[in-house]
Amino acid sequence: KHDQDAWLDELDRLDAQGYQPEIVLLDAGLTVELTPLNRRNFLDLFSAVAQFDGALAGHLMVERCRTPDLVVDQDVFAMKMQDLVLSVKSKTFSLAKIKISDVLNKVLMAVRDHHVKMEADFVNTVISILLLEGIGRQLDPDMDLFKSALPILRHLGRELQSQEGGGMHVPKKEEFKRMLPMLKVWLYMEARGILSAFTDAKVSTVDAFMRYGWHSE
Repeated sequence: KHDQDAWLDELDRLDAQGYQPEIVLLDAGLTVELTPLNRRNFLDLFSAVAQFDGALAGHLMVERCRTPDLVVDQDVFAMKMQDLVLSVKSKTFSLAKIKISDVLNKVLMAVRDHHVKMEADFVNTVISILLLEGIGRQLDPDMDLFKSALPILRHLGRELQSQEGGGMHVPKKEEFKRMLPMLKVWLYMEARGILSAFTDAKVSTVDAFMRYGWHSE
């Protein structure tokens, strides 16, 4: 990994095979830091989606948007979110099989049609995911989105654990109930990552816990 001679030898080998060096710049300018309020809203929305409760997710988006009183047909909007979540639930959690851009485009269309004014932080996040999928599909069509998100969930878990004064923090009953869906998804992905070293059948078995809602029982 840090052997310069081996690295140069590898470059010479690639050059001898006709490969031409190319510089690729990936702009990471779409970054944003969530405020405490927006982070709380994001985690609550994540909790609803993790439970495949699209209706709740839709109502949360309406209640916590900038102008909830201007939203048109709130119940219809919530039903559209429920349909989207159920359509995702019926598929497996692989970037190669779920077209995230299609899902997010439908969300944005519903947001526009029903006048749900989203925070700039959330719009930035959606755009980042759209770009990520486009780049991910070109670099690795079989890229596992949930596997890539695992380090982020680990980091978020550590932050939530030490957010009150540092050190170990035992969450209250209400706080634990709110965090439980995220913890279930976290454990699911950890188990999936461990079993991915074995047969695909075992991974499919773990996927079924999410697909058929067994994790919520």
